[in-house]
Order: sequence, then structure tokens, then C-alpha cells
Amino acid sequence: MGAAMSLRLSAYHVASQAFLDEDDSVIKRLVFATRTATVIIIPEKCWIATRNGNLAVLPESVVAELCEIELLVPADTDELATVLARQRAASATDDRLTLVVQPTAACQLACGYCGQEHSHTHLSEAHQDLFLDSARRSLATGRYRALGIGWFGAEPLAGLRAMRRMSPRLQALAAEFGCDYTSSITTNGLSLTDDTATELVKTHAVRSLTVSLDGLRDAHDARRPTKAGKPTFERILANLLRLCRRADLDLDIDVRANVDRRNADQVVPLLRLLAAARVQDRIRFYVAPVHSWGNEAHERSLPPEEFANAEIAWFAEMARLGFRVSVVPELTPVVCIAVKPDSAVVDATGALYNCTEVSYVPAYGTPNRFSVGHVETGTDRTARQILGDFHDRVAAGAYSCGTCRMLPVCGGACPKQWLEGRAPCPSAKLNIEDRLLLGYALSRGNIHVQEAAA
Repeated sequence: MGAAMSLRLSAYHVASQAFLDEDDSVIKRLVFATRTATVIIIPEKCWIATRNGNLAVLPESVVAELCEIELLVPADTDELATVLARQRAASATDDRLTLVVQPTAACQLACGYCGQEHSHTHLSEAHQDLFLDSARRSLATGRYRALGIGWFGAEPLAGLRAMRRMSPRLQALAAEFGCDYTSSITTNGLSLTDDTATELVKTHAVRSLTVSLDGLRDAHDARRPTKAGKPTFERILANLLRLCRRADLDLDIDVRANVDRRNADQVVPLLRLLAAARVQDRIRFYVAPVHSWGNEAHERSLPPEEFANAEIAWFAEMARLGFRVSVVPELTPVVCIAVKPDSAVVDATGALYNCTEVSYVPAYGTPNRFSVGHVETGTDRTARQILGDFHDRVAAGAYSCGTCRMLPVCGGACPKQWLEGRAPCPSAKLNIEDRLLLGYALSRGNIHVQEAAA
């Protein structure tokens, strides 16, 4: 047990409330080792010994198991340095080149929480070619094994002409350098006709699609009308349901509900509507709290604790209705494209960014203070560090991430929001104990769970 005495309980853990396991009448806890995103069921007597540092009373096999999942760590380890080193390494060695293309600054909708200013600007052919040249240079380094393209907005389907010109060239680039190719799209769904859906999958190799519904008709239409004030719910829903019933399309479909105080009561009715349409096994549904997009939208958000509590009820309702439910976070070694050295967002003017939430936002000035360059002049590596030095800021204690047990599984959430003085902590930070118990109650096979020996 000498080795055990040099170990200590990791700061990166969460323990649920104790519960009686009806299978063997033993009091146990669920413990989430966030350094490895592993959930373990541990008898209460073992947990008490572990928590109190009385490791000598534990069987050697249990100590070895707890070390393997990094619930126990060497007593002299600097855990924050270890976690940040892993995140830095993951960002530096990620073999997927991620590029986000905003083919147009146009959007049909006037969402009340959107901070963008839309226009009929489209990414010119000259700027498309320069962006493709940049992608070629990145792939030619030989460090990448995959190319991932995200079509984003404003509304990317309003820029379908640019997509049609760029997509085959991007796919050809990937093939030329022996890289896998995938693409995704975030769309308001208004133009998502059958023909367009077919084109997205068959021609543009889109494998993942996200569309938003902010509740039932009246609530959604009040929040996401057209710029002329016309309703959009019925059309978007019809397009979504039709897409869900397309067995010929290999496509992951995400439905997001953007929630604040005004429509939080719409989540359950929306879930029931989608379940009644029998698409719950075809989509991944999730709720996103409305946040600042260079505006004051966050002021209408639910208080974080209230959102976290409501989310548990939403998870339970999703499970009851047959939706896929994922309640326990996974590791997030790369927080976002801000910390990936070659990743980029190009907007319709040819400006470059390393964040998807800054283009077309008047509040960020002219020139946009988050711009990292332009396709005509290249990337300014110093400008990239405005967001790209996120790990250094955490290490220096600039943000509370450095003392948070959830850092390995949230990655720090959003470098931009931290920089702007708002804590973007995910709801799991506040409801992880309930998530653990809910996941266990729903199904022992629903989450990856190990069981420590008594």
C-alpha cells in the first residue's frame, strides 16, 4: 500500500448522492472522473475511504482501477497543468482541418436575439478561389488526415450558388491530399426543400444538419419571423418532418430550441409535437440558452440555476417520449476552432475569423475587432491570439476555469464570452449530480459505467 499512500483524490471529480442499489442492497455512489469522462459506481464505504485519503484499506485492484480512470492521481501532480497540456496538445495535433464558410451575409429571418446585420453580400468567386488556395496550403503541409467544412450563416442556403461552386473543389482538394471529407450545415430550414436536401447530401456530402425551432407555432413565430414579419414555423416544421422521413439520405439531424425566459415553457410542448410526428428516433434534440451575440440577448436568459433545473426535467421528458438522451458530458480536448492554428471562418466579404459568432456583428466595430485577416492578405497570427491564447489565460488564472472540476469535459466553453466578461459555463456544471443519477435511473446501459469492486 506504499504506492497508494502517494496518491490523492483528483480535484476533477463529481460524486452523486448516495443511493441503495436494489440488486445487492449496498449503498453506492456514482462518481464522475472528469479527467477521463468516466462514470464509476463505487460502494459507499470505498468512496468514504477514497475521499478521506484512507487508501490503505482499499483492495489493490480498486486502487489500480481508480488510478486508471484518473480518479486517483499522484499526490504531487499539478492537475491543471496536466489538463491544459493535454488540451494544448490536442489542438496542436488535431489532424482534421476545420473550415467554416459563410457564403452569404443574407438571411430571411429577423430573430429577436440575433446580433448579426444582414445584407445581400455574397462571397465572390475571386474570394472563393483565394480561400481555396489557403485550404490547399494547409493540406499540403501533410499534417491533416481529414477536411471538415461547416456551412454557416447568416443563412447558408441563401448562398447556394457559392456552395455549388466551392463544394466540389473542396471535395477534390481532400481527395488530392488523401483526406477524408465531411461537411455540416446550420440552416434556418426555410429553404430546406426535398430537392435542396437531396443536393446537400448527394452533391455537397453534408452529413450533419442543424435547424432551430423555438417552441410551438405562436412562440416560434414571435421569435423567428421573416424580415417582413411573416410566420415561419409551419414551413420549417414541414420541411424538417419531410427530411426526417427520407430513408434515402444518410444524415444526422439536430433540432435546437433556443431558450430564454419567454419560451422556456415551450420545450415540453415542442418535444411532444415532434414525438407525435414519430421523428424522435431520427433527430437529436437539444436546448441552448440564448446568449449574447454582440448584443444584450443574454439579459433575457434564464438564470443559470433555473435553466439547469429545468434541463433535468426536459431530459426526463425526452426519455419518456423515446428521444435519444445523452446526459453525461464527454471529454472536450479542443474547446473550439479558436485554438486550432489553421482553422478559419470566412465571411461573405472575404474576412477571416477564428470564431463563428463575430462576423456581421456591428457591435464589434469596423473593422471587426475579432477579424484575424482577409483572404486577400492572409492570416495575422497575432490577431488569432486574441482568442487563441485561451489556454494561457486559464493557466494565468484570468478565468475561473482553472479551479473548475468540469474543465476536462467542457474545455472552457467559449473563449469569446470569457474575453467579454461573461462566464459561459455549461449547464452541466450546475446539474451534473442530477445528470448522473438520471442517467443511471434511465438505463444502466445508457452511459458508460464501470463498477468498482467492493
